[in-house]
Amino acid sequence: MKKLFIFFVMSIICLNGWSQSKFKLQGKFGLKLGLGMHTITGCPVKTHPKPAMMGGMWVQIKISKNWTMQSELTRIDKGTGGARQGNYGDYFLRLSYFEVPILFQYHKKKGYFEFGPALAALINTGEYSDRGALPFQTDLYPFSNKDFTFNLGAGYVFNEKWLVGLRLIHSLLPVRKQLPGTSLPVYNRGIVLAVSRQIHLKASRARQSEDIE
Repeated sequence: MKKLFIFFVMSIICLNGWSQSKFKLQGKFGLKLGLGMHTITGCPVKTHPKPAMMGGMWVQIKISKNWTMQSELTRIDKGTGGARQGNYGDYFLRLSYFEVPILFQYHKKKGYFEFGPALAALINTGEYSDRGALPFQTDLYPFSNKDFTFNLGAGYVFNEKWLVGLRLIHSLLPVRKQLPGTSLPVYNRGIVLAVSRQIHLKASRARQSEDIE
């Protein structure tokens, strides 16, 4: 968690310094809150997508007329829900992460398209079955303490303060090795709809200067 926070801070410093030296363009920051539907691959029992929350902060640097780079620090829940058709009853998996995406965004009028990787640190795990027994030994199949994902999304900017975005998320590396009775390792995947409240740093500095004068 500490290393992830340092990675986020350093990425923001690098992005801000590079943009100031090359383009001298404004940055923005804000907060975001979203709801996602998540599931996993490589599960030996049938599952349903699991609704989960996501929230955090973001910093965006404009690097050209249509392109921006955005870094985020979010807490996001992943995992999967249960289904009674499974041989072992309902299976529920809750994975909680601190996640840092680094995104490239292309803007056209009020819409935007984004893509980029994210690195997450696992902070909490919960794995349950209605019948008590899981179809594998959990101590032999622990979860990785990291999740490296790829993000692909699009969004719409309503005004200077509010925007909404839809993002697809999929692990690039397994978060758990292949379980008995499956043909694939365990990967996280999901879709998240988020609302963001943005603040323009340059405009804020200008208003502060006017107040001082």
